[in-house]
Order: sequence, then structure tokens, then C-alpha cells
Amino acid sequence: MSDYITAEEIVRQVRMMPVQERARLKDILYSDNEDRSSLKERLTEQRFAEGRVCPHCGGHHVRKNGHREDGTQKYVCVDCGKSFTITTNSIFSGTRKGIGEWQGFMGCMADGKSLDASAIECGLTHATAFAWRHKILDALAEAGDDTMLSGVVEADEAFFPTSYKGNAKHFDGDAEREPHRRGGEVHTRGLSDELVCVPCAVDGNGNSASLVAKLGKCSTKALDRVLGGRIAPESTLCSDGDASYDGFAKSNGLSLVRIKGGKKSVGIFNIQRINSYHSQLRLFMGRFKGVSTKYLNNYLIWNNAVRYCKVYVANKLSLMFEAAASAMVSIRSLDLGKRPSLPLLV
Repeated sequence: MSDYITAEEIVRQVRMMPVQERARLKDILYSDNEDRSSLKERLTEQRFAEGRVCPHCGGHHVRKNGHREDGTQKYVCVDCGKSFTITTNSIFSGTRKGIGEWQGFMGCMADGKSLDASAIECGLTHATAFAWRHKILDALAEAGDDTMLSGVVEADEAFFPTSYKGNAKHFDGDAEREPHRRGGEVHTRGLSDELVCVPCAVDGNGNSASLVAKLGKCSTKALDRVLGGRIAPESTLCSDGDASYDGFAKSNGLSLVRIKGGKKSVGIFNIQRINSYHSQLRLFMGRFKGVSTKYLNNYLIWNNAVRYCKVYVANKLSLMFEAAASAMVSIRSLDLGKRPSLPLLV
């Protein structure tokens, strides 16, 4: 008689477990497969890439200060006297879940699972899963601020209906308007203030940038606030016939190729890559049945991160998780809903 349990029997028993127990098992398996100690070492290396830095005051006079009961290394800052670990001022701050559970949730995000499906798989409430999603996306935004586009860069704007979903009431002077259906509706034809303008750009290496800029039609100022400093000088910028790109290209040292209405290309230049990006972005956003405008930037970050990982990195989960985990940013769940209903730059 065999002295071990077969894989089939293990799978059968796992399927019979309550959701919470499956989540705990997943945490244990993640810890074993990824080697929790080596994962902590990688996070330590990333967060302390430029030497040990105190997350409280930014000081570099840091020394080790014993261990917690679970073996986590503690540090103390000589300058401010405060203690910390590698998870202080990170997405893990103030939570009672382990790194493995966060990693499992990140896996659900990388696989594009819904919020409810992710909550069930990870043993979380809907509210906690929502908070975790935006803590991770806020951290990814912090980690991705230095993404630089270069070479031939294609740019164009995407437009989304303004949505106040998740707001108890509309605080921007339009509280009496009729409620819209979920997902947003536009009642004015053309590029009106009912549409949010999102300048987008993508280069030949798959790097992309996009951010909420303003309501209505695009402008040179909007392009400067979103893409200024994000495209390497002497790059070639390809856009449609919108005149706002003229001033933007000139002020940023870019060669401009304008592909005006009806044309597919000008010589070797075209805007097929940015058109493909917009199509993929629409599909990505469509899964969420209408994104509240105050969270739109986070979903743009999510789309860019997943898109980049699909192109270049087989283990996209590892890249996203380590980038978010190593970011020096601490977000309280209670503050997520307090952000402006219209996060406009211009």
C-alpha cells in the first residue's frame, strides 16, 4: 500500500475545502514555491537599491535592530530613531495578511479576474479586494513615473464619458443633473465637457503612457502635462491632424509627422500602433462596466502594466508584484474614496 497521497486525491480534497481554507493553502504554497525568504531578499534589494533608506525621514544612517517573532528583519534609523521593516510605507502597511496572500491577489489581477472572483479566491471581502486593487495600482503608478518613450512614438487621444460612480453626490456644481446609466452616457454631440480627454502615446518597444488631462477637446497644454518629459528628445512623434501636437512637438524637441484625415501613412510612418493600443484599451475598460472617473488613472496604469508585461516578460506577475511591493508609498483604505471626482491636470 502506498504511503503517500496521490495528486488526484489532493486535488479532490482541496476542492472540498471552504474558500477561506483554500486561500490559506494558496498562501502556504506561494510561500514554498517562491521561497518567502528569497522574496523578502529581492524586495529588500529593490527598496534599498541606493543604500538603506529610512521610510520615515529618508535618512541613510540605518542599522539592523533584531528580528520580529516571524523572523522579519527590523531596522532602526539613527537620524530619527524610528524602527521599520522592509514592508513599512508599502502596500502591506496596516494589513494583517501575508505577502503570499498579496501575491495571490496580484495573480488574479494579472489574469484579469473580476473583483468578486478575486475576493473569493483570496478569501477577502469585496471592500477589501477593492482597496487592495487600488493600493497596488497606486503603487504601480508611483513605480512607473519614470517610464520614457523613445524612437518613433505614436500619439493620439482617447475619450471616456465622465462617470461619478461611487460618489455619494456630485460635488462639482452639477448635483441636480439626471443620473446616468452605469458606464456613462453622453448627451451632447462632439467633444463636449461630458467627455474626459486622455492623451496616449506608445513607442516601438511597447512602452506606453496615458493619463487623464482635461474635459473636452485636447490642447497643447494638456499634452505637455501628460506627455511632457516622457518622450526622449529627438524622437519622431506621429499623430493625426490635431494642431495641438505642433506646439507640443516644438517645445519638447521632437520631429513631428502629422497623418491627416483619410491617410493611413506618410512614407514609412503611420499611427497603426496607437490605433491598436486604443482598441485594446477599449476592450480592457469594457470589462469593468463603466469606470468611475476618479479611479480612471489607476485603470490606465493597470492596462499599461499588463500590456507591457504581455509583450516582454513571461512572468508578468513577478514584475508587477515586485514593482508595487517595492514602491515607497503607503495608502490608507479610508483615503481612497476621498480623491477628487475629476482628477484633471488642466
